[in-house]
Amino acid sequence: MEQPVRKKKTERQPPGIILLVLLWVGLTAGGFWYAGYYIDRAAREIQETNALNVQAMEEQIKTLHNEMNAIKEALDKTDATISSTGTASEEVNKRIAEMDEHLKRLEKSLDILRESGNADY
Repeated sequence: MEQPVRKKKTERQPPGIILLVLLWVGLTAGGFWYAGYYIDRAAREIQETNALNVQAMEEQIKTLHNEMNAIKEALDKTDATISSTGTASEEVNKRIAEMDEHLKRLEKSLDILRESGNADY
């Protein structure tokens, strides 16, 4: 009677091994699937973060570009002002020289008038 019991044990071992192999294959496949899912999710999060960073950098670049344009315009206006100030300064100096000459003529005329006025008295 012992022999039939041994046959039953040997018949039960292959299904147990098969179940362990199937469990191992299932766990391995599940692990690979979860690893793939985790990597895909991490990659999406990185892409979203990068997209936000790129957008922020583009906005900063636009802001810097606008500021540089404003500075360039201010420099152009300053250059024009300096040029016109130089021209205006030359004109003012010219006018002062003319007024100085006119003042000298008036002083001569006043001296002549004083001399002629003193001659009458």
